[in-house]
Amino acid sequence: MKARVFTTLLVALIALPAVALALQPAEEGVPAGQWPAPPHQTPPVEIEGVAAEAEAEGSAGLFGVAVESGKRTTTRGDRLAYDLYIPQAAPGKPAPPWPAVVLNHGFARDKKFHARNARYLAERGVVVLTPNLVSLLGGARAQLACIADTRDHVAWLKARAQTPGDRLYGLVAPERIALAGHSAGGAVAFEAAEGESGVRAVVLLDAVPWDRTIETGQKMTVRRLASLRSEPSGCNMKGNVRNLLAHLGFESDDVRLARGTHCDPENPTDIFCRVFCEGTDAGVRALYQRLFYLFVQDALEVPSVEDPPDSFEEAIRRGVQSRALVVEHVVPKP
Repeated sequence: MKARVFTTLLVALIALPAVALALQPAEEGVPAGQWPAPPHQTPPVEIEGVAAEAEAEGSAGLFGVAVESGKRTTTRGDRLAYDLYIPQAAPGKPAPPWPAVVLNHGFARDKKFHARNARYLAERGVVVLTPNLVSLLGGARAQLACIADTRDHVAWLKARAQTPGDRLYGLVAPERIALAGHSAGGAVAFEAAEGESGVRAVVLLDAVPWDRTIETGQKMTVRRLASLRSEPSGCNMKGNVRNLLAHLGFESDDVRLARGTHCDPENPTDIFCRVFCEGTDAGVRALYQRLFYLFVQDALEVPSVEDPPDSFEEAIRRGVQSRALVVEHVVPKP
């Protein structure tokens, strides 16, 4: 019994520094989005490989997917690894250009924890970029770096889609782009979308906003916004994303996945998250994935390749009816 208590305390002590750093408030004197203008350059891209996969047996009607893995240097000089999931055009399927999503991972995580989410969307006609974030251990400056890099990813996708000879040439619809993120990555996505022309929708996956994020809520101009969250816990700051919704300049819905944990927006997740964030449930992970896709489908006008087609609104109705979801309409504070 003593050994078990000692082990529990040791795990908690190891976790505390990381959690404290992840949740620290923004540093004073660092205004959002203000970085020195980078020197003019064409940021290099190092493509490590492209893997193309045919439709899986039993998935008739879905797109095959090619995955481009590489590293790119953003305009502010960050060298970041990424995976780019690209639907493969085929007869009988919706033709490009397709919508695109930039999907950010959470604190102390990386792009691999959203590989299945990205593939799920790509199989249904959405280009998905999953980049690694700059380490958020650097506090406010690191947060702002991630926000700037996310905006740069959007510009990069648009530029590639307009460059003859590029693998993405003609494949991305520049007016149909969404930003999404899990945990701290949700805060990054939200702040990157604020004031960013060309971003049509935002998806928050159990997001953990910073104080600065909440303060920018009133200025958010992207009104196609979905907030999907898990049960309140230490890992999601007791569901603090509700505070962000209350500070928006428009009404929204707080969608809670019953029995969900902070690990469940990830797909796959790992033992580290399960130990520190109260486990995971495969059914809830699948529901997160499904609602994520359906919101993107509706917000970005993605032609359905499913038979029968489905919608975000209908999935929410079914979820509430089955008690898998709890939805509260949020009216902003005056």
